[in-house]
Amino acid sequence: MSIPPTPYFLLAEASAQLGQRLVFSSFLEGGTHATSILASDGESDYVIRSFPGEPSTVLREVEILGRLHALGDLVPRHICHSVRAGWPFIVTTRVEGGHPDPQLSLRAIAHEMAAALARIHALPGSGLRPAPDGPPSGDSAVARMAREAWGSLDLKDRVLTHSDYWCGNALWSGEKLTGVVDWPGARHAPRGVDVAWCRLDLVLLGDPYSADMFSAEYQQLTGATIPDLSVWDLQAAASAYPRVEEWAPNYIGIGRTELGPELLRRRLEEWSAALISEQADAPRPSGTLR
Repeated sequence: MSIPPTPYFLLAEASAQLGQRLVFSSFLEGGTHATSILASDGESDYVIRSFPGEPSTVLREVEILGRLHALGDLVPRHICHSVRAGWPFIVTTRVEGGHPDPQLSLRAIAHEMAAALARIHALPGSGLRPAPDGPPSGDSAVARMAREAWGSLDLKDRVLTHSDYWCGNALWSGEKLTGVVDWPGARHAPRGVDVAWCRLDLVLLGDPYSADMFSAEYQQLTGATIPDLSVWDLQAAASAYPRVEEWAPNYIGIGRTELGPELLRRRLEEWSAALISEQADAPRPSGTLR
């Protein structure tokens, strides 16, 4: 395993790439897969993100950010990068905003997330890695139901998807969403991938009603209907099922200190049970075995 570089080592290397001296401002919290720091040249702020031992992650983000110019200030702009062995990093502009206030209404979050996702999904994703790769594995009841329902998914209506679209990958100023970050996982995928993932986030935050509000607003803004949304919900829940406890540090990192492993597991279990019941009661085409 590669040892994460120190912030001052990153600053020195990024300064050399940029051609001007950067000064450390602060660490940026919220994620666990990268070392992220805020730096300044005295006039502008920059974000340096290092993915130790993962040059492909940096190169993917460079490629994807190059596709997002139509989103303007909603996304970071690539400044420079390095994929030198051991400590690949990317330097981007800073998008204003921070983590959502823990007291921010989940309905306000749903409203803003729907509007931003409608803009993102207006972009073509052709040429990016396709997703999903297939139905989820695992022996949980929700994974079994997700596999059973896989064949009913519409996999043809593909857009540019963020593929980790949750409130912690958005930046906020008060009740307004100011940016969306963390783009290496973007894919060419059905819009239901992002919609269901954000719905799952709102459920884990504690409000299934806000999840319904989010998807309804998204469909109204885009004019796109997602008739198989309940099946995408199953795929998202099945993907989260083996590892949801591991997400507690990410939620704690954005100030949701109440969302420990036990509460995340309980909310996912309740959501999964509701999805399984809904799918079991859904009408099947004539001749389909249950």
